[in-house]
Amino acid sequence: MPKPVSYTLYDLLKDTQLELSLENMSEEEMKKVELTESKVQVVGLSIAGFTDHLYKNRIQLFGKSESDYLRTLPMEEQLRKTETFLKEKPTLVIFTYPEKPTDYFKETAKKYNVPLMSTTMISSVFTDYIRDILNTALAPTVSLHAQLIDVLGVGMLIMGESGVGKSETSLDLVMRGHKLIADDFVEIKRLLPGRLIGSCNEIGRNFIEIRGIGLVDLQQMFGITSVASEKEIDCVVRLVSWDDIHNFDYERVGDKVNYYEILGIKKAYYIIPVRNGSNLSSLMEAIARDYLLKKMGFFAAQEMEKRLDDKLKGLMGK
Repeated sequence: MPKPVSYTLYDLLKDTQLELSLENMSEEEMKKVELTESKVQVVGLSIAGFTDHLYKNRIQLFGKSESDYLRTLPMEEQLRKTETFLKEKPTLVIFTYPEKPTDYFKETAKKYNVPLMSTTMISSVFTDYIRDILNTALAPTVSLHAQLIDVLGVGMLIMGESGVGKSETSLDLVMRGHKLIADDFVEIKRLLPGRLIGSCNEIGRNFIEIRGIGLVDLQQMFGITSVASEKEIDCVVRLVSWDDIHNFDYERVGDKVNYYEILGIKKAYYIIPVRNGSNLSSLMEAIARDYLLKKMGFFAAQEMEKRLDDKLKGLMGK
């Protein structure tokens, strides 16, 4: 199940990319307001009194067009329009450069307990930044007991029962020049369109546990190129003990692509039987190459079938 995501107005305020500053309330008050909607909305017609399509859970962007509109109105009308908008109690209103909330706007916002911020960015630039940040921060997240390795550019999530050889395989892959992203537990976020991004928590980053040795810091041992902070997951590999293989339906021909679903997104799925002496790192490299070939439309099983068809047609023609 996806884990609930906690992201507050304070977290947003402290993101230096957005160049935000408080216009009312305190930082402590901002910590109490959680964001639940990754989409943002331009205030637009809402400031003119048409609030039927105002989504109060979305951050509202107040720019030059809205301010210029208010300035065309008599002060009494400006106050009325502002109150009509703010009594809907949007989660947050952000003024984009060069606009700042007027004193009467601040007073009305205080009346309805609406947080206000401003940014030094113009609307068009700020919108791109905040959408990207919110999509990442509020993305559905799940943690899986697995390894995440970058093998030949392919993000490979390696799963399996404890003791099947996941960590040893990952270590061998790193020694072959590939990158470790996460050992033992992988944090996975679902981003649009259909992307799964895997990472490691801050405490365990760069470390791998090898039975008989203990914790190993791969960055210190093999250098900065042996690790990465995150990677998009392209395929899932499950290592299965040979004694338990009867419980799994693994491929013998490879004429179809199996899928494993994470957070509603399906990824190519490989089930690999493991027994003593298996060269798992070579198998992982073969899987990465197979994935890339299939992505380009080449299926070895289909090529074999074509050769057999051609051979049979040749025999029948004699």
